[in-house]
Amino acid sequence: MKTKFSGFLTLLLAFVVQISFAQEKTITGTVTDSEGLPLPGVNVIIEGTSTGTQSDFDGNYSIKAEIGETLTFSYVGFARQNVVVSRRNSYDIVMNKDSELDEVVVTAYRSTTKKRSNQAVTTITAETFENRPNASLIQSMQGQIPGLNISTSSGQPGANSQIILRGVGSINGNVEPLMIVDGVPVDEDNFRSINPSDIESVSVLKDAAATSIYGNRGANGVIIINTKAGKFNQNLSIKYSAQYGFAKLQNLNIDLMNSREKLTFQKSLGQGLGADLSNAEIDALSRTTNTYWEDFFFRTGTTNNQNLSLSSGSENTNNYTSIGYFEQEGTFIASDIKRFSFRNKFTGKSENDKLTYTANVSANFSRSNYRDAEGSRNTYFNPFAAAMTSLPFLSPYDTNGEVTKTGGIPYGSINGITADLKPYILLNSAAYNTELDDEIKIIGNFNAQYNFTENWHIRNSFGMDYTGITKKQTIDPKSLLGPFQAQSGAEFGGLERNRSWQDVYFNNTLNLGYSTIISKKHSIDVNLYTEYVKQHRYRFGFEQRGLDPKSLGSGNAFVDGTTVETINGTEARPYIPTISKTNLETGLFSYFATLDYDFDNKYGIGASIRRDASSRFEDDYKWGTFYSVSGRWNIEEESFMEESAFNLLKLRASYGTAGNQRIIGTMFGGLNLTQNLYAFTTGYNNTNGYAPSVIANTSLRWEKTSQANIGLDFGLWNNKLSGSLDVYEKKTTDLFQDRPISLINATESIQANIGSMRNRGVEAIFNYSILNNDNWRLSINANGSFNKNEILELAGANEEGIIFEGGSTALGEGEAVGSFYVVDYVGVNPANGNPLFKDANGNLTETLQDADRRFSDKSQYPTWSGGFGAQVSYKNFTLSNQWVFFADVYRNNLDLSDLEANSSIVNSNSATSLLSAWKQPGDITSIPRMNGQFSGVDFINISDRYLEDASYLRMRNIQLAYNFSPEILEKTPFTALNIYVQGENLLTFSKWKGYDPQSGFTDTAASNYPTPKIYTFGLNVNF
Repeated sequence: MKTKFSGFLTLLLAFVVQISFAQEKTITGTVTDSEGLPLPGVNVIIEGTSTGTQSDFDGNYSIKAEIGETLTFSYVGFARQNVVVSRRNSYDIVMNKDSELDEVVVTAYRSTTKKRSNQAVTTITAETFENRPNASLIQSMQGQIPGLNISTSSGQPGANSQIILRGVGSINGNVEPLMIVDGVPVDEDNFRSINPSDIESVSVLKDAAATSIYGNRGANGVIIINTKAGKFNQNLSIKYSAQYGFAKLQNLNIDLMNSREKLTFQKSLGQGLGADLSNAEIDALSRTTNTYWEDFFFRTGTTNNQNLSLSSGSENTNNYTSIGYFEQEGTFIASDIKRFSFRNKFTGKSENDKLTYTANVSANFSRSNYRDAEGSRNTYFNPFAAAMTSLPFLSPYDTNGEVTKTGGIPYGSINGITADLKPYILLNSAAYNTELDDEIKIIGNFNAQYNFTENWHIRNSFGMDYTGITKKQTIDPKSLLGPFQAQSGAEFGGLERNRSWQDVYFNNTLNLGYSTIISKKHSIDVNLYTEYVKQHRYRFGFEQRGLDPKSLGSGNAFVDGTTVETINGTEARPYIPTISKTNLETGLFSYFATLDYDFDNKYGIGASIRRDASSRFEDDYKWGTFYSVSGRWNIEEESFMEESAFNLLKLRASYGTAGNQRIIGTMFGGLNLTQNLYAFTTGYNNTNGYAPSVIANTSLRWEKTSQANIGLDFGLWNNKLSGSLDVYEKKTTDLFQDRPISLINATESIQANIGSMRNRGVEAIFNYSILNNDNWRLSINANGSFNKNEILELAGANEEGIIFEGGSTALGEGEAVGSFYVVDYVGVNPANGNPLFKDANGNLTETLQDADRRFSDKSQYPTWSGGFGAQVSYKNFTLSNQWVFFADVYRNNLDLSDLEANSSIVNSNSATSLLSAWKQPGDITSIPRMNGQFSGVDFINISDRYLEDASYLRMRNIQLAYNFSPEILEKTPFTALNIYVQGENLLTFSKWKGYDPQSGFTDTAASNYPTPKIYTFGLNVNF
């Protein structure tokens, strides 16, 4: 009996133990990094199931699991960890950084990991730009990616930037990379309406392995922008950020004459107002009036940036929604931008994980108030030119002591509109006239993927980019310039010019993919694609001259075009409006494939091939083929590296081709070059004629770029030191140029594919964590690039291989694009004060002529560029900075030329350097005598007198931040709170004379809107 009872108890005990082992229980814990800081958003998944959760802001997690199951902890930038559930109910996890190995790399149409990528790709994440006070994301990217040169020619809030990757790849065609936002190709010049706070990451694709898959759009590189998204199994997270600040004008690096200096200078030359004044009168006027016009055209602008985002997720869906408002005043008194933005990204999946889908839409509206004349010499409209050249002895005040709006100029007096009174005209225009630019930007994408077996999937992505822009310029009939906008003698003046266009881009990509792993070592991925891209533009323009001032602003100010007036004894209809309209479209159809093979994470090869058909070209040349091959060797995986300090040492190489279908730079340029077009013209003896305007070239095709790249990625001591080094050569053939033809064709040239150029360069980037302990963290980063551009072959060049069409630059075989072709300016002849130059034989001469031009080995595009920075943290305080540099870049300084010109003596202010101009025989100076034979434009166009080194080093950003600890926030509704102060563009070191050495990649700078200094205070709050 006892034996039976003991057996029964044994069976019962075993049964209870089995039940206890199979029983589900709640597992809790905290996830931290190696420094003990909590990690929010860590994925905690039960291995082999779809059950999972995420750690909260304090790193805490809770999940139900059974004994014996494995919990997998994963987080971007950290090594994955597994824990087998035992009897314990709590597991605290410390995750170690392993960023290079696990970092996700976004590549063309798909993604991979840093370790398995064969491509030259650099990625930056939101933390590098999300708090920056710039309206455009592009401006915040400057100096952070090697080989990517970004320059903005205007400091107007939201202004476009020019982007060049690995050198200029075309002479007449597009030189900027293809831009893609969430899988949708977008216009590279319309980023002011996209909220940078919505951006998660930016990946720059550089070599052929990464770009050739984009075919005839990939020659200049590709930039892929991904926006933020929610996460599965995520509780509702609310984030709010606010930023306030102010902007100030950069300092002018040119000394201007004050009233006493200017009047005395005029007196010495017997010109201008000073010539008729005695010394006592000059003294009296100088004491009462000494105007620095910069103080009246410019202001301290303000910045206000507000963003709110909500993200959440269930087991099978997640959602991210954001709204934003951005307002920034420019430093010019009549410039600003306002932007409203909305974005929603919804992601879902089926219960069995076979179907995944994402719907993503952003809707944005921006309004810019600006001055279109910036960067021109039109001082009646350009405040930056007027601030430098306006006479200092003119008073800015009226008789009541207020800033004048008229300067006493009689309304309607054409004699009052004179060059010396330009500051009054500009102040009047700022008060009365407007130039508004409204933009609606909508980007939408829907994609879905179905994994119909373990190895096979099918995916489709449909996207749209809509841009609607309306530009409205109004010159008030009551303004000083108003009466002169309609026909002379008409009763009504004023002008309203409206231009609007709508661009719609559609793209659809269908993908069939197969992936498998054989014997746990051989990984194969094959993908087939087809893609359709269609672009439409509708453009409409309307101009009305003649506005009724009584009805201005009511919508009824246009004077009827049928109105008849008698002007100079003749009946006329001076108010007939003019209209214009344009409809354009272009398209692209493609099919392509990729193959990727990996062996045991040691060796990998990749290949791609693409066939493109472009609507820009005739049937025989419509199709083109582009390809790439690439490989890598993960040396750190070899047995002989087991004891080394390297956790990543990867050698990669690639070669391939890509194209550039935009042979004339704009998105819709060059659509009719394969057709014969005719236009009305004026013939012999002013008779009406009819002549060819375009002669068809039916063999026209895209420019083609082949590129070879060798790269090395490395990480040492668990990525305490990490980075990449790349060496590349790009050769572009079939350059789009004008080919000379006989004038019997009624034109002297035809557009054709002739010529080639080459870019060779080196890029490097590294990050080094110097110190990392409980209280202190110190890290540094740097990147840099060198690029040498060379034209190999030109069409229509002379015997010396040069194409010169006037100006200060020329095209030359063996020279870089944008090279200056000028006469050497040597100085001043002490005997007579005339300027001295070098002729073609190196001899001194006072004659300035084209025959003595030579290439100066100086270009408008930089040879060296990059950036560097550091971040130091002590407990909850963090100080970071970022610097950017451009070197070996040159530009003509038209502003300095105007301020030192003979023409500036009477009606414009001058630089103080003219006070040292040659006056008598024996004077040793660099400034020729006044009233010489050459103008400032002569010096600019022919000589290198005003060709200046525009290299600069700039502190692009510096920020001091404080993160409140969880202990402080424990009894508040906040889960995170961060406050900061920062400065943008605070320090600049350069030899350039002017407001700003950054004036775009242009050969001549003329009164551009300078990049402002911006100071902001902000906070980020999580609920």
